[in-house]
Amino acid sequence: MTLILILLAIAVEHYAGVTENLRRFGWLEEYIRWLENRLARYPLWNGPAGVVITLAGPLAGVLLAGWGLTALFYPLGLLFSLTVLFYSLGPGYLNRELNGYLDALQNDDEARVEILARQFSYTGTAVPDEQDIIEGILIQSNEKLFGVLFWFVILGPFGAMVYRLTGVLREKRDDIHGGYADSIRDLHDLLNWPAARLLALGNALSGSMVDAIEGWREVESQSLAVNEAVIRNSGIGALNYRAAVTEEDDTAADDRGYWIASVQGLLNRTLVIWLTVLGLMTIAGWLS
Repeated sequence: MTLILILLAIAVEHYAGVTENLRRFGWLEEYIRWLENRLARYPLWNGPAGVVITLAGPLAGVLLAGWGLTALFYPLGLLFSLTVLFYSLGPGYLNRELNGYLDALQNDDEARVEILARQFSYTGTAVPDEQDIIEGILIQSNEKLFGVLFWFVILGPFGAMVYRLTGVLREKRDDIHGGYADSIRDLHDLLNWPAARLLALGNALSGSMVDAIEGWREVESQSLAVNEAVIRNSGIGALNYRAAVTEEDDTAADDRGYWIASVQGLLNRTLVIWLTVLGLMTIAGWLS
């Protein structure tokens, strides 16, 4: 059923979409403030224990609701799992956002291009260059889609939710240093380690394998902190991206969105590979 739920989620997201208003996590910050008011005076709060306490409440709710609905009526449990998956994806459907960016480029809508370029930028600079945008798209694909799908496959709705909540916590505290914020980053890196490498492998299979593997190898190390570098380098390598467009490269020179469309196609092919492998694993499970 996992594969079917993922296919349903992707299909609905593609054809109907889920508004970002339905994926708000403001309640999480309110919940953290409530916990801080009661626990901040204790040393254990400012560290891994604080993060565990923060996540325990929402995740316990997901587990109890899933078990209860499944026990009551199995289809309700499946509907709950699908709902949690929808809530954990995004926010925003990357494929649609990329289509909007490509349309803005083709229509010379410079104001829209600047807004979306900053949205995709990996470094967050005011005027990102093309490689910065491509790297940001690769990272966002993992945060918005592939990381969520990986943990949904492994741990069901619990896995999808723990990945999304950790990502939200990390984003809010990206520039903060301290035991609590550092523990969030460590947990996020831990969750991203397998997903990032499977995404890198998928990119390699979907594009230029030699360049993707070489780019991956250059930054790989025995550290959880290189996940984003693995995704960026493998993606750039899989695209065989060349920042300097020469006059001989007429295709890229004439089309401002050439590399953006290329990374969109790469990620779509990687998604197909992931789903194909999951489908084969599902069939193997049925036959065993």
